Amino acid sequence: MKKLIFLSLAFCIFQSTTSFAQANNEAYEFFNAAIVSFKSKDYQDALLQYTNAIRVKPDYMKAYYNRGNVNLNLKNYENAIKDFNSAIKIDPTFAKAHLYKGYALLQKKAYEPAVISFTKAIKQDPELSKAYLNRGTSQMKLKNYDIAIKDFTTTINKGGASYNAYYNRAICYNKQKNYEGAVQDFSYCINDKPKKVNAYKSRGKAYLKMERYEDAVSDFTMSIKKKPSDGELYYYRGYAKLISEDVSGANTDFAMAVELKPTHKPSIQNKAICSFKLKKYDEAIIDYTNLIKVQPSEPGNYVNRGIAKLQTKNYKQAINDFDQAIDLNEKFAEAYYNRANAYSQVENSTGACKDMKLAARYGYKPAMGYINDLCN
Repeated sequence: MKKLIFLSLAFCIFQSTTSFAQANNEAYEFFNAAIVSFKSKDYQDALLQYTNAIRVKPDYMKAYYNRGNVNLNLKNYENAIKDFNSAIKIDPTFAKAHLYKGYALLQKKAYEPAVISFTKAIKQDPELSKAYLNRGTSQMKLKNYDIAIKDFTTTINKGGASYNAYYNRAICYNKQKNYEGAVQDFSYCINDKPKKVNAYKSRGKAYLKMERYEDAVSDFTMSIKKKPSDGELYYYRGYAKLISEDVSGANTDFAMAVELKPTHKPSIQNKAICSFKLKKYDEAIIDYTNLIKVQPSEPGNYVNRGIAKLQTKNYKQAINDFDQAIDLNEKFAEAYYNRANAYSQVENSTGACKDMKLAARYGYKPAMGYINDLCN
């Protein structure tokens, strides 16, 4: 799943004015003490001091706004929303109060109300690029990708938060299967912040969709250099190599992916495919044993492990696997077909004949050609 980039808002804190200090010296002192505490990241004390300022002057709009930002830092989103609402009630044209209220709603995953708040912020200040960026993020979460793209494009045109806007717009392009557009935007992100791994990973996935496998391998290789403990990266690089018929390289990558993420089913499945292609049947047996641990109710896993055991001439063990597959699905034609082959190897002609007939009955066409040989 792709990771969304949210804007980390730089909170705007109002400084007090001399005129206000003269009007209400006590509230002024609390307000300024709160600013000092906020700057030193003593948010609890800042919260207390802003509350004192509001107690002295209940219509102190800037204190509500600043306290809202403190609550954002403390991730007290409900309280932040209440504070921004109080500031907006005093001054409905206060664009940044609408902006940060929207941000708090976004963090609460209240995307539709967040869109409304960001739209109000934009109405009051059309140059507020952060509002477009966060509204775009909200629209993206609502799967309104066309609308989100417009907001991210506006953010870019206004010169605000370029990396985040490009990255999120690329995600939207991906959702719309506009992989060329996604690659262009991810490329901007890579050029802008080459140390970040997510853009390489996401561009690599887009290259996979475009069947540009060498480019995908290159991006996943770069991602692995930056984050070598991420098993998913080895999986994707292995997949690109497998499609490119670099089976040996893919096998190595899937093995590393499984080592890092032992329960990742796609990695185990593809590792087994590589083992079969490379005729490493002992490895395939291990691979399907690992897969059975995480997917014990899938009869195909037992059939495939049984086939690998047939290749290593472990006929009795193979029969046990086909038995388990048939216990899970009594009409599994391929299981009967392969068990018939195993029975023929241990000279159980009656069982081989019966199973081959059942394989044919349940629709496995290759079985038809062997019935006469096994049953006569």
